[in-house]
Amino acid sequence: MEVKILVNEKNTLEMELTGVDQSLAQHLAEKLNEEKDVEFASYKVEHPLVGNPKLYVRVKKGEPAKIVLEKLDEMKKELLGFKEQFSEIVK
Repeated sequence: MEVKILVNEKNTLEMELTGVDQSLAQHLAEKLNEEKDVEFASYKVEHPLVGNPKLYVRVKKGEPAKIVLEKLDEMKKELLGFKEQFSEIVK
């Protein structure tokens, strides 16, 4: 996966995700929208077969990149928890 930052301004972050489908962008946008300091987060795919997801984040306060990193850490913890539970089930 490759991340390309398209816009990184005071309260706005726009990035393109290459090498992944839209599910990562969708889940991240949902997590970001749960944050009180996020004005909105969404993603867009120009074409479902050949387009790369673009994630848009606008914050009321704080740094959008920092909030994205915090939400990615939360997602990582959730996945590790799922992995541990699943590993116990399939032993």
